[in-house]
Amino acid sequence: MKNQSTQIYWDIEKNIPLILDEIKDNIFIKKNNLEEVAKDLRPVFLEEKWLLLNLFPEKFQEDIFQKSIWATKQNKYIVDGKLLNISPSKRGLSLKNINEFREKILSFQVTEELKKIEKDIFQKFLDSNRERFEYLIKHKGRDEEGEYIGAYDFIQEIAEKNKDRLTLISFSGGKDSTVVSHLVRKALNNPSILHIYGDTTLELPKSYEYVEEFMEENPLTPFFQERNEENNFFQMCEEIGPPSRVKSWCCSIFKTGPMGTTLSNFEENIITFLGVRRLESASRSKYNKVGQSPKILKQKVACPVIDWLDLDIWLYIFTENLSFNKSYRQGFARVGCWVCPHNGSWSQLLSSIYNPTEYDKWYNFLIDFAKKIGKEDYEDYVKEGKWKARQGGHGLEKSHSNLLEGKECVNEKNSKTYILNKNINEDFFQLFKPFGSLNIIEKNGIYEIFILDRENNPIFKLLAKENSNEVKVTIMEFKDKYLLNKIEKQFNKFNSCLYCQGCNSACPTGAISVSNKKYIIDESKCVHCLKCIDKFDSGCLIASALKIKKES
Repeated sequence: MKNQSTQIYWDIEKNIPLILDEIKDNIFIKKNNLEEVAKDLRPVFLEEKWLLLNLFPEKFQEDIFQKSIWATKQNKYIVDGKLLNISPSKRGLSLKNINEFREKILSFQVTEELKKIEKDIFQKFLDSNRERFEYLIKHKGRDEEGEYIGAYDFIQEIAEKNKDRLTLISFSGGKDSTVVSHLVRKALNNPSILHIYGDTTLELPKSYEYVEEFMEENPLTPFFQERNEENNFFQMCEEIGPPSRVKSWCCSIFKTGPMGTTLSNFEENIITFLGVRRLESASRSKYNKVGQSPKILKQKVACPVIDWLDLDIWLYIFTENLSFNKSYRQGFARVGCWVCPHNGSWSQLLSSIYNPTEYDKWYNFLIDFAKKIGKEDYEDYVKEGKWKARQGGHGLEKSHSNLLEGKECVNEKNSKTYILNKNINEDFFQLFKPFGSLNIIEKNGIYEIFILDRENNPIFKLLAKENSNEVKVTIMEFKDKYLLNKIEKQFNKFNSCLYCQGCNSACPTGAISVSNKKYIIDESKCVHCLKCIDKFDSGCLIASALKIKKES
């Protein structure tokens, strides 16, 4: 299914949006003089209407609760079919007394009368878009990838084709995974499908409440929670600076790493149903509906709602009367990590209202960080979100200690000597297992480490002294000199390692484990694909986040 021809029109009579196919419904659109209002929309709930009323008292009156209000992806508001020209985030972030404003917003009480008004608006939306709902879940046609368009048939066929695999649902606590969870369990008539939830430790308060609510409402659904117990987000930010849009290291450390470790340790092969949608981002637009996981070889992934609109997701939630994360009622368009550098100013405003303690802690950290790296306009740097565009570790002391330089050996061909920022230890030896098997010869505190290929031929060797940070590398054959770059990446990893667990998900076979300040590679699982080395720029997530240009 492709959504290029799917548009959102406004039904003036019923005062709600219609999801129509511009080609298929062309006659209906012309006959009723319908005009397109948006490419996609999300509903605006009572709590967000209250927020808008208090942000723009000159634009709204108490009758705002009777109005049919929907928001675009750009956070523009359609009010009774008309686009309203307001900038709520700009107005909110310029408030002089945020504490007083927050208190007023949190005082809002949803009455039974208001609930009925809201329910009536959404019921009209459901009634008018019932044909779209049936299309989404039951359409028998196939898309350009050869997969069923209707979600039920798609899920059933994927499950049948992968009946030798363990079926999982990746659950985030967001609306998309909520819908996928319900779709899969309903299509397969099985409430006992294992759900995996990655707790980043940075979720919104209502997200944690919803996860608990979901488990209570679905007692027959096994639910596994995974989180990084080894690292603390704020401590990592102190070490390597906050994540940015360019270097968003937080996902690998606090979500992908722990989740990847858990899944790779399952004995069975896996088919995982995801709530990924192509319209969410440019990177996700390239996803296939069904495919091999790029991170875990034993895992295939299937995405039943990959071509659904935001409004399709809400159509399903309302039609099936599903519980959902109440953060959406507050106005959040997405409910991932509240500190995410990809969040906009609207999310920033909402976080300052509904998550004030953590928000203030984060804001103060950013101010201190901006000062530490020498930003004279540190308040503007934070308030205008300039920190989200930062690249590398400029201004951080740790970035200079991580610079790696190699010196050519004059008298020895294909050899270089490196000075590391700490003495070699057990972790150092682990880092070279991906290249091949290790033959370590130790004599009088001098280690000679030969890395052998499958035929036990030496590829390269390392020479190092005990309690020393100097390492000499010798490549055995000139044709293998390309390995020098990969070896340097492992040196970077050794220099930078904070045991962040980012490497755990970089291994497709689950050979890497990082815990209790130990970095271990299981030789029985390692297939020497070198993907753990090539996964990150500079060979290491932390090294990449700290990377700066060498001073001449």
